[in-house]
Amino acid sequence: MRICILGATGLVGRELLDLAPRAWPGAELALFASRDQALDHDGRRYEVEAACALEAEQAAPGELAFVALDDAHSARYVPRLLALGYRVIDKSNTYRLDPAVPLVVAGVNDAAVASARLVANPNCTTIPLALALAPLHRRFGVEEVTVSTYQAISGAGLAPLDEFLQASSAGYAAGDRLGAAFDPAAYAGNTVPHSGGTDDSGLSAEERKLIFESRKILGAAALPIAAQCARVPVAVGHYEHVWLTLGAGALGLTAAEIEAILRGAAFVRLSAGASGAGLSARACVEHRDEALVGRLRADPRDGGGRRWCLTVAADNLRMGAATNAVRVASRWFPSWDPALRGPGASI
Repeated sequence: MRICILGATGLVGRELLDLAPRAWPGAELALFASRDQALDHDGRRYEVEAACALEAEQAAPGELAFVALDDAHSARYVPRLLALGYRVIDKSNTYRLDPAVPLVVAGVNDAAVASARLVANPNCTTIPLALALAPLHRRFGVEEVTVSTYQAISGAGLAPLDEFLQASSAGYAAGDRLGAAFDPAAYAGNTVPHSGGTDDSGLSAEERKLIFESRKILGAAALPIAAQCARVPVAVGHYEHVWLTLGAGALGLTAAEIEAILRGAAFVRLSAGASGAGLSARACVEHRDEALVGRLRADPRDGGGRRWCLTVAADNLRMGAATNAVRVASRWFPSWDPALRGPGASI
């Protein structure tokens, strides 16, 4: 089996380098990035080819490709990989809302994978949110969702993460209790609006992704969703506060009943009770392949059992990206590692 990782030198590409051998031991890894280079990762040296080599007439065919590139480069290389015979999981925004391309969260809508040769991997905030909402939506229907996200710097890429770490080290060393050493427009020591690609309605690109991707995955095109996204000075681990209204069948529902549903949900680790104990961005790095869900409490604006508040957190590089991609691909090529198998996939 030949597995292509396109974007192998990026943060998500490096996670796929760790996961692919666990899922498919013995597979040949073909690594591509912007240029020919050597990649040192986890004690090993890998040879990485320039992505343009895939466009050569003699480019080798293969079985499975993971694409972790920006939108423009995904649009350029995904059709070529399909022509070479690969089944493709694409991490960019290019195909997510294409009605002809399944947008899949393992544990939510895996069945959409079976007949497809191209699958879109959702955004890193959408995946854990969908895992928390899906079992409640199936049981009661979800009528309305409001989400506020607090997103780690690694979601912006390798270079911004390294810049953040360097600026944080220098800024905190200055010892200024007001944080005057930090750039007010930069990530270090700061919280900033997630405003990239803000449209005429005021929604940022990240907010649009969370809204429209969630609707597609849940099969609820008219679901009212409001989102407000921010970057916070955390290296890894996206954090989301969620307010939701359940359908009429949830009248009289208790927190214990909701927790029982979430406890049985695929790839969800429940922190029971309203305190949020053990539910933090840092905890995501200890449980990299699960969505952490908890701090469930009744919304005080409604005493009928239909309106609830909860918190969702996940490692944005693994649960929010690479792990989901591998689990989705396991529907085509069953994973040898049970932890990297999506529901319905077997060895």
